[in-house]
Amino acid sequence: MRATGVAGATHSLAALAPQWSVSFVALLAYIYAAVTYGLPLVTPAMVIAVLALPLERERPVVPLFLIIFALFVAWAGVGYTSSFDTASTVDQVTVLAKVLVITFVTANVIRQPWRLRMFMIFFLACYAMYPTRGTLVNYFLVGYTRFGRALWNYIYQNSNDLAALTFFPLSLSVAVAMTEKKGWIRTAALAGMGVLPLVILLTQSRGALIGLVVSGLIFFVTQSRGRRMRSLLTAAAAAIMIIPFVPRSAWERFSLMKNLTSTSTITEADPEGSAEARYNIWRVATTIITENPVSGIGLGAYPRAHATYSPRVGVPVSAIGFRDTHSTYLNVAAETGLPGLFLFLAMIGVVVVPAERARRRAKGTPRAIQLLALELGLLAFLLAGVFGSFAKLSFLYIQLAVMWALTTLTNRELAGAITPTMRSAPQPHVPRARVAGS
Repeated sequence: MRATGVAGATHSLAALAPQWSVSFVALLAYIYAAVTYGLPLVTPAMVIAVLALPLERERPVVPLFLIIFALFVAWAGVGYTSSFDTASTVDQVTVLAKVLVITFVTANVIRQPWRLRMFMIFFLACYAMYPTRGTLVNYFLVGYTRFGRALWNYIYQNSNDLAALTFFPLSLSVAVAMTEKKGWIRTAALAGMGVLPLVILLTQSRGALIGLVVSGLIFFVTQSRGRRMRSLLTAAAAAIMIIPFVPRSAWERFSLMKNLTSTSTITEADPEGSAEARYNIWRVATTIITENPVSGIGLGAYPRAHATYSPRVGVPVSAIGFRDTHSTYLNVAAETGLPGLFLFLAMIGVVVVPAERARRRAKGTPRAIQLLALELGLLAFLLAGVFGSFAKLSFLYIQLAVMWALTTLTNRELAGAITPTMRSAPQPHVPRARVAGS
């Protein structure tokens, strides 16, 4: 008994102690550069992180989702032979291969409790420093918008992309706020829980609104058991803080979503006609998928293929020319064929299913709350993806790596390989037989 106690204390102290490494520092440098565009460090940081990976204490592993991701990239490369735009396909496959490498590094480097916590906090700090601050300054102080919709620059210059990208840091804010002990980190994360939904609403992205509402309702129902009144008061307080900052134009745009239920009223769904154009673009995308079901038309080649197909399909002028699919799933199916879509969805599924299993086993612990937050953030992103093309955004794959690392860590803690170090929430006694039989 005494030896077990000493071993447990040793595990706990090791998990609490800072565990810096060259790869971890390089990964943080990559996150800073990729999120903030503050310094041109993306490629150098990625190279250093990969080269230093053999120096890590734990041997590198290749999770199943990364194997499927690699197959997806390889299949996209095969599509070069039938691509409508070979130059774009080469560029996009190269970019996706780089994302695969950094995702591999992320999954391996943040498998320790201290590093995972530091990664979450650092990512939130970077997102607050640049996209969040820039979007709010643009909207409220500068007045720079597009059709009244909030945006920023670089990968955040598309309002729909900005909204979708914000779901990941929002899920991290919830995960940190609900599991950290009292202090400035928890206070900052709580502020993020209020500010980041505001950013999403200011983009006026209808797909993101659906994702926000659905994931929010699931979170509320899941977390309000036994404390419904407290949850209601918390939700009301958040609404009181957020709603006054959302302009009337946003609510008017959201109210017009009722016109999306019929093709006869879709022209009234928004003043800029984006809903009608999207509907006709989807018609073209469906034709492309039907005629290229196996290899697709090449990763990154959809705009050129759309310009070729749209006159033949017979769509209005607003949907003719070089266009995006405005749908993640139609985009993946059109560019990489149905096999590519299967690999893309399978990659996500093999992360989500084990994460949910681990969450159920860890019910009542801080890890369960963190897993729920990340799962719902991913759900919101995927729902928004019905109306936007997000498969090439690196945030998706980084979130999958974080979810996999958190799932792995949770399972190790439940099995007793690592003593849980998160002490901000009560941790119920788990019978040993139950853990062994899970």
